[in-house]
Amino acid sequence: MTKLFTQFFFDKIFYYSSLAFAFSLPLSRAAVSFFVLWFVAIFIVRKDYAKAWQSIRTSRALVAMGAFIAFMFASALWSSQTHEALNQIRLYSYWIIIPILAVSLKKEWLPHIITAFIGGMFVSEIIAYGMYFELWTFKGHGSDYPCPFMFHIHYSIFLATTATILLSRILSDRYTWRTKLPMLLFFLTSSGNLMISTGRTGQLAFLVAIAVAVIIHYRLTIKSFVIFLTLSSFLFVGAYNSIDLFQKRLDQGVSDIRQFQEGNFDTSWGLRAAFWIVTYDIIREHPLVGVGIGAYKSAATEVLAKDNHNFSPETIKWCQSNDFHNQYLMILGQGGLIGFALMIWMFIELFRLKIKDSELKEFSVLGLTVFIVSALSESLWTLQFPIILFIFIVSISLSANLSKRRCLKR
Repeated sequence: MTKLFTQFFFDKIFYYSSLAFAFSLPLSRAAVSFFVLWFVAIFIVRKDYAKAWQSIRTSRALVAMGAFIAFMFASALWSSQTHEALNQIRLYSYWIIIPILAVSLKKEWLPHIITAFIGGMFVSEIIAYGMYFELWTFKGHGSDYPCPFMFHIHYSIFLATTATILLSRILSDRYTWRTKLPMLLFFLTSSGNLMISTGRTGQLAFLVAIAVAVIIHYRLTIKSFVIFLTLSSFLFVGAYNSIDLFQKRLDQGVSDIRQFQEGNFDTSWGLRAAFWIVTYDIIREHPLVGVGIGAYKSAATEVLAKDNHNFSPETIKWCQSNDFHNQYLMILGQGGLIGFALMIWMFIELFRLKIKDSELKEFSVLGLTVFIVSALSESLWTLQFPIILFIFIVSISLSANLSKRRCLKR
């Protein structure tokens, strides 16, 4: 009886803590940091180590993730930048709650936890729309920057994830139209918020995720192509013709691409293109294991001193003092081909997870799709909000997979 009561007690704590964590995810940095420590503390007090280890060691995705993290931590041994290495290790240490959540969350909780996250995004959207329509200001910003709690690029990724989850539910057959109506309204407001957020990273990820969602539900057919073309045109062409912020940012992006094709890298997309060239030079000199975690700035300085590719002084200074604005380039530069291969292995195993519940599988695939596309233009694992969103998506996916396997064992 004591054991059953203890199990029940910890289950309740974990359930309500998970709901609060998901709800606060897009709203508070402090809450994110608290819940990372809180879940670790609950796991330690619970002392269910043997059962947890059994689930972890038999999960190919968790093994791949562990191998990737272990290698990146080990790369600190050959890094020339100890302080930055420790800072990145601190952020990667957030990943410790992934196996904890994966083995502790129950399958029946997962839809409620996802809904709690959507609820947190709803609160964030209300504040963002109030800023955009100049009903109030938040942290000194109004209609010029309607992103209340985080940087606009990161907010756009959260919005893309939310809108994609809602779209998948709308396309699903498991809900009635009466149930889908509020989802549709929230999908439209989320999409609209994404278009006014000025975050082109999330907008591009959302476009790709729409295509993946339509293919999941209708396969590669003429019908799916028509649905994608209609939906994407309605959202993006409509936004371009009606939202000045969206039109301005899209036109600026096209202009950036044209300029760096002509040799001018002093633009948002041009600087990102410059990092591809810098990373190539780094990999040529450190192909297998890279320069070590945290040493990306010194490595960029070193290769640019040998060949600056006729970059302007401003571009050179930017490349020497910033992260590479691309998670894949960051891994290539710091971890070399070995680190990059381990990362790809991890993503493959995450996409291959066998999840019986179709809605949870769609959440897993679409959430990961948004993340891997967004990672092309931002170093997401070096930033608190994006890294915790990744942890949330992966933890839900692994929990759904491990729950299926626990049921089979019974």
